[in-house]
Amino acid sequence: MSQALILCVDDEPDLLDTLRRQLSRLGHQVILAGSGEEALVALTRHRPDLVITDLMMPDIDGMQVLERSVELYPDVPVLLITAYATVQTAVDAIRRGAYDYVPKPFTHQQLMVVVERALAQLRLQDENRRLMEQLTGEHDNLGIVGGSASMRRVLEMVRRVAPTDLGVLITGESGTGKEVVARALHRASVRADRSFVPVDCGAIPSNLMESELFGHEKGAFTGASTARAGLVHEADGGTFFLDEVGELDGGVQVKLLRVLQEREYRRVGGNKLMSSNLRVVAATNRDLEQAVKDGQFREDLYHRLNVVRVVLPPLRDRPEDIPILLDHFVARERKRNGRGELRFSTEVRDLLIGYAWPGNVRELLNCCKYVVGLAEGPIVHVDDLPHFVRRDLPAAAPRTAAQAAVGGASSGAEGPPVRVDLPYKAAKRAWLEHFETEYIVRLLEAHDGNISQAARTAGIDRKSIQRLMKRNDLSLDEIDGDAS
Repeated sequence: MSQALILCVDDEPDLLDTLRRQLSRLGHQVILAGSGEEALVALTRHRPDLVITDLMMPDIDGMQVLERSVELYPDVPVLLITAYATVQTAVDAIRRGAYDYVPKPFTHQQLMVVVERALAQLRLQDENRRLMEQLTGEHDNLGIVGGSASMRRVLEMVRRVAPTDLGVLITGESGTGKEVVARALHRASVRADRSFVPVDCGAIPSNLMESELFGHEKGAFTGASTARAGLVHEADGGTFFLDEVGELDGGVQVKLLRVLQEREYRRVGGNKLMSSNLRVVAATNRDLEQAVKDGQFREDLYHRLNVVRVVLPPLRDRPEDIPILLDHFVARERKRNGRGELRFSTEVRDLLIGYAWPGNVRELLNCCKYVVGLAEGPIVHVDDLPHFVRRDLPAAAPRTAAQAAVGGASSGAEGPPVRVDLPYKAAKRAWLEHFETEYIVRLLEAHDGNISQAARTAGIDRKSIQRLMKRNDLSLDEIDGDAS
């Protein structure tokens, strides 16, 4: 974001002028407000990309400016600056939705680092939103959302194979979106105006499966008081999706193979050959090749189904898709529920990107439904997440002193000692030096000495990590892990 619109709020004219000059030199457009009241007026007239506000001001203070900004523009980061920095005010500011908290006095470089990091995050959110809109526009008939290289390969394969009648086997862990891909194949095919019939092969008892798929004649078995057409008949002309196809027993596999080879079948208890013109798309989270070797799945049926293989990677292997999916699902659920503005705090978004998502996209969707339905908002904090996600979240390494205060309060970790035997500025400098050293050591330990991973977690580049290490006389030899 080379040119940002930044609202600066402070009752000290000299500081406002300094901020204006510093930010303007970087190419940003600056709006000045000399009081909280002026700031509220400015927020109604402009949508800034960033708000920098003093905390302590007469009448309307920085917390009220923060709350109004979050209410109007939940995605806009807010930086609070003050000479009265305490752990409690830091915690309170972050919990109310502030992006960061900068204590006075601060150097030009210190402030600009936080400003650029806030704008970088905003740019990333905008890029994710544009990518999501682009994907929705380009692939609206497919319904697949994702910007990672692996999902782009899936989309390309869907586009190529959809117009054909080739058999497609979709593989992947549970919850990765196999049915979404199957529906995309149907929507992009010449059969799109006919039925898409999904069957969960693991949910139907084996003694009922044959009748469910192929239908039955009257009197075929006890309780068959009338003839009934099966799901194969329902899918005639369309797409027949067999989810968890590896659960089919041997007898049903034989009949299904005949449908694929000869396009014909018989109902249970009947002799008449029925014809069917359908396309079969199958999916499984099992290793069907191993099932063939073990004699649990017919090899000839396997090869009929596996003409084209579409492999869906687990969500943990494509973390770049997580923010796109979060924004997509939250927007969709908000629309369905008539919910107002809602956004994840920086801490929560970082945690969710680092979360393993054992239930894959399905679990992420359920998380978004929970948050939209129950979070008080408009900022989603860790406490607003469902228990099945919250209990397994990775520990979040704090990026700033304010965020460290929040993390320390929840983890019970001790903070740096406060030296009351020193003058205020010297004590503060000692506190910050202690924090910086402790933070870098713990950050690198958490990532086994991997500087690249540590930098991503901290939201800074590798060179910044290396400079901090040098300034604090730290080396990787003192830290368990490998350099990277």
